[in-house]
Amino acid sequence: MSELIAPNSLKDLVDANAIRHATVVADHDVFKVMVKYGMVERTVSVRTREGRIKERVFTSLDAVARFMREKVHLAQYEINAANFQPATKRTKRPDTALRLKEAHAALSHSDWLVRKVQASRDSLADGTNQRIASNEWESVRAAKQRQRDAL
Repeated sequence: MSELIAPNSLKDLVDANAIRHATVVADHDVFKVMVKYGMVERTVSVRTREGRIKERVFTSLDAVARFMREKVHLAQYEINAANFQPATKRTKRPDTALRLKEAHAALSHSDWLVRKVQASRDSLADGTNQRIASNEWESVRAAKQRQRDAL
């Protein structure tokens, strides 16, 4: 693995016209961006959610083109597709799957909470739920505290 360069640093080098050569290199079914400046060749990096820094990979040339145009502002680069093998099995993203499951669970809980609150409001409005006076709550709290203290 070659040395890495952050996208922001690459953009600064592009803005300073310091990039001598940029190549998009195929690596099985993904693409990596390699740049030369001065006597150095580096691969574009990315910081993961866990804070690790690794090579940035792109799943399509469209994604590379968007990155190069929108993030880096580099319009001219070569493509080396010699090692491109589209039949290679796609890499799964277990971190994304877990994050989506957790988001779905949070949304389900949020929906449940909204339904419970609305049911309580409806039953207060139609009189099937009674309000508890503050002095009654004080006695309930005191009884619960005595139970906890007894344990």
